[in-house]
Amino acid sequence: MTYQPGALVWLDQFAGYLEAERNYSSHTIRAYINDLRQLINSNSSGTPEGQIPQVEGTLMAGTSGSSSGWLEAEALRTYIRDITDQYSRPTVARKISAIRSFCRYLRREQLITEDPSKPLRGPKLARRLPSCLDREEVKNLLGQPDNSSLGVRDRAIMESLYATGMRVSELCGLTVAEYNSETMEIRCFGKGSRERVVLLNESANEWLRRYLNEHWARLAGGRLPEGKDPLFISRESTPLSTRSVHRIVLKYARKAGINKTITPHTLRHTFATHLLEGGADLRVVQDLLGHSSISTTQIYTHVSMDRLRKIYSQSHPRA
Repeated sequence: MTYQPGALVWLDQFAGYLEAERNYSSHTIRAYINDLRQLINSNSSGTPEGQIPQVEGTLMAGTSGSSSGWLEAEALRTYIRDITDQYSRPTVARKISAIRSFCRYLRREQLITEDPSKPLRGPKLARRLPSCLDREEVKNLLGQPDNSSLGVRDRAIMESLYATGMRVSELCGLTVAEYNSETMEIRCFGKGSRERVVLLNESANEWLRRYLNEHWARLAGGRLPEGKDPLFISRESTPLSTRSVHRIVLKYARKAGINKTITPHTLRHTFATHLLEGGADLRVVQDLLGHSSISTTQIYTHVSMDRLRKIYSQSHPRA
């Protein structure tokens, strides 16, 4: 593989690697590349912006030699110290993750002989437990939409989010063909375009079937749905955006008198928590949520224990 001089070339190749081989989402790739551009443009070594300085241990298209530069351990430590006071801890942690991934990629491609990011230490992040709804709140939320075409669509949306644990981006990307009412399944594509099948309960399946058979065409100006059409559409018959679904969920949460901060992702958290409280295996929940790592799913065990402690303290006479 031939590499031209210039940091931007390396970033383009790194972005292609993240997409093709690591299956990262476009959002994550964009964030990583922006973080790395910021690092390069910090220009702590005095190197002209956008140019790759010669760095000890770096193989640059056959060029040898060494000098200080942004791709040295000390320069990276200095950069992280400089940005620590400017950004929140999660943002700094993400920037460090981007740098580490980039350096591992360069090492893999034999562009550097040593990984200068190894000494970097990220900030400690407080574990934030996701908020979720209790069963009565879910019941109240789902009961708010009326029987109009938009109301039936909105009920089908919220029923689907709670029944499947889908991300809102996954739900908005669904086509009619990816919903199977007979098997009560939906085929969706998650982060990094990873495909998985999620399951519907009878209530969600019934509202989806009712929406698709009786109301989709009304929103589409009388046109019947075809397989390639988006499953959820607006009153202008255009695909629903994630922002629109956020507004839908928030509107009905307010109508239901739910005072918690609630988003479509809250229904995903609620789905996982209620499954675990009902005795579901953690690995099953991992598969249904589409998590690549079990450690991501394990946060819901902490949520469940928190709720169990609360119930215990309220219910036990000696608590």
